[in-house]
Amino acid sequence: MADSKIKVYIECQQIAPIEKLQREFHLGSLKIGIFANNGCGKTFISRLFRLLDHTNQNLSLDGNGCSPTDSLIRFGHNWGHFAFKITDKENAVIEDISFDIKEKNIPTLPNPHYLYHVFNQDYVEENIRVLNYEKDSDIQGYILGRANIDLTDDENKLKKIKEDGVVLRNQIEKIIQAYLIKNIDSIRDIKRLQEYKDLLNTEAILDSINREKHSCSKTVEDLLADYNKVKSTPENLEDILLIDKISIDADFIQTIVSDLDKQYNLSSFSGEFKAKIKSKQNFIEEGVKLFKDNHCPFCEQELTIDSLALIDKYTQFLTDSESQTIKLFQNYSKQLQNIIYLLSNVENTVIQRVNLYNEYKTKYIPSVDNDNLESIAVITLIKDCIQNVLDATNKKIEAIDISIKVGDDIIQNIKKHTITLNYLIESNNEKIRTINQKKNKIGEENKNIRKAICKSAYAHLVEVCNKDILKIHELRKEYKELNDDISKRKEAEKVSKKKKVYETIKCVLDYFFSGKYTLSEDDFHLILNSTTLNKGQVKRVLSEGEKNIIAFAYYLGDAHLKIEKEEDYKNLFFVIDDPISSMDFTYVYTVSGIIRDIKQILEKLNREKFIILTHNNDFMRILCANNIIEKKLLLRNSDLVDFNENFTVPYISHLIDIYRIARKGEKANHTTANSIRHIIETLTKFQNIEVSNDSIAEYIRDNIPNDKKSYIFINDLSHGGWRNEQTPLTDEDYKEVCETIITHIETLFPKQIKYCEKF
Repeated sequence: MADSKIKVYIECQQIAPIEKLQREFHLGSLKIGIFANNGCGKTFISRLFRLLDHTNQNLSLDGNGCSPTDSLIRFGHNWGHFAFKITDKENAVIEDISFDIKEKNIPTLPNPHYLYHVFNQDYVEENIRVLNYEKDSDIQGYILGRANIDLTDDENKLKKIKEDGVVLRNQIEKIIQAYLIKNIDSIRDIKRLQEYKDLLNTEAILDSINREKHSCSKTVEDLLADYNKVKSTPENLEDILLIDKISIDADFIQTIVSDLDKQYNLSSFSGEFKAKIKSKQNFIEEGVKLFKDNHCPFCEQELTIDSLALIDKYTQFLTDSESQTIKLFQNYSKQLQNIIYLLSNVENTVIQRVNLYNEYKTKYIPSVDNDNLESIAVITLIKDCIQNVLDATNKKIEAIDISIKVGDDIIQNIKKHTITLNYLIESNNEKIRTINQKKNKIGEENKNIRKAICKSAYAHLVEVCNKDILKIHELRKEYKELNDDISKRKEAEKVSKKKKVYETIKCVLDYFFSGKYTLSEDDFHLILNSTTLNKGQVKRVLSEGEKNIIAFAYYLGDAHLKIEKEEDYKNLFFVIDDPISSMDFTYVYTVSGIIRDIKQILEKLNREKFIILTHNNDFMRILCANNIIEKKLLLRNSDLVDFNENFTVPYISHLIDIYRIARKGEKANHTTANSIRHIIETLTKFQNIEVSNDSIAEYIRDNIPNDKKSYIFINDLSHGGWRNEQTPLTDEDYKEVCETIITHIETLFPKQIKYCEKF
């Protein structure tokens, strides 16, 4: 069976001063007032509702990792919770929102049914004060009216297209997440890379159709193998040494070639003797140099005449030109052998470097996988050239009297091949430097591989999801075309948001100022007594109370900014936190009247829905006394209890008592005089602000001139006194005074007496 009341449930846990609040209450309409003293948490409740207004939110962590919602959490805790539920009179759940706030986290906020429009100091700071109380006139867009044409079928089709797109998108998201969890996310620090953020997400995958394709030479599996190689690189792995370049003195070779071509004279010594000398020439030369005093320089024996003659013969031969020539070519031979030896060493060095390079790139530096050190086979050609010259030199030593010709191109070949060899060595050295740099910056190598993994994973996911991606883009195109068509057909009935904002602000300003302040329609400049206030003047001209009035007027105008189509008005839900700050008391009545008339100010509202939060006793009294709010609540000690309005509207309570005596025949009692005094003091204060005995008497004299006894009556009986010689006042006397007061109020404020009739 349907309940005849709306059910509202609100829950706050660990929200600023509110430790744990849970309350459900029933009411006939969503017109709620909450009174709370400062520090009880009413502003935090308004901030929770403001979080649900997604048009105001751009939540992000600050540089210290703190969330803007951290300030909502109760001290000493790291989380908070808020829930708000509304069930209508037919037991249908209209609103059911619930979310958690966690320290240093951006909350996941639900999409509410209602459009919450919140007025609090945060709204004023972010939208009004920051603009020096001037209203931004740059308002775009329209509110769509109720089109006369039936768009139901097309809108249902549009909805179906969107739902199909959501299903496909969710499918792609699941594929992406599963792949990342299995293959990518476990890699250390990979989520911090920009490539991960830019490429490995649903939007990037869907947008791949518009992006330049990433060329990936390796699969993710291959790159993961490379990543593991890099991780295994020893910390103190030595550099690969560079290869020294070759320097061959071509002029020296040319000299040898030229000398080989010459014919030298032979000595007169016998061939047998020369052969013997040549085989031991170095030894003999050293002996001759050391010989003296007819003693052998080696065994120190005294030499015989024959031995001395032989030494003379040796000495003579060694000083002979043939011997010197042979010695020259022997020296040539030795130097040529040294060159060949040097070239062989270079060959061996290159082989060693190649082996080490291949080991490093295979084990540790996979990014140079495709690089190889150059072969230096050209060194064989150089060696062959040198060997040819060496062979000719050795022949020359055997026969210095003949001319030995070496090929004319041999010197040019040596020069040419040496240049080629050194170019290859330098090329290899450059590759060695590169691999050394990569080894010494292994962290960078690691990072580059992780980047490559992200790109390869992106290419893989694009390929896997390609069919669904194409389908989504087809749906998007179809959706856009149909949506554009619907929008064009709706153009027939639409209202400028800017115009509606202007009309509402102007209307609210008229409530307060009756034409003193108004607004220009084009640029929203504030106008004071026909004088347009220029930029910067508003802040200086307005009082603090007037600034809050302006802010409240702007707030009500901004309600239209939440509306896209006319039926959205029925979902507007106002949350208003103390709009009367710094206002004169008469303006408090005006604010109350605006809230009461909000359905007339916003014509399409249909049925008002609001929560008013305040710590102002008089404001709460006015809201209660004028039935502006239906449900009256008190927030205290983390609890929401029913509000006893007698504490804030004693005037009404006293007036009801006096009305009952005057019109309903009830008997007066000992509080009657005090009730009359309170009523007169309230009326006097409302008119004159300051209250004194004289002002009460003056009020009665000016406003109830025919009354002769009320002042003395209330002044005497409300102050007490001993009356042993005085006849007590009769019931008729009491009734007469009470009727006088009721009649006076009925003339000024007839609805107050109508209100009393209910009781």
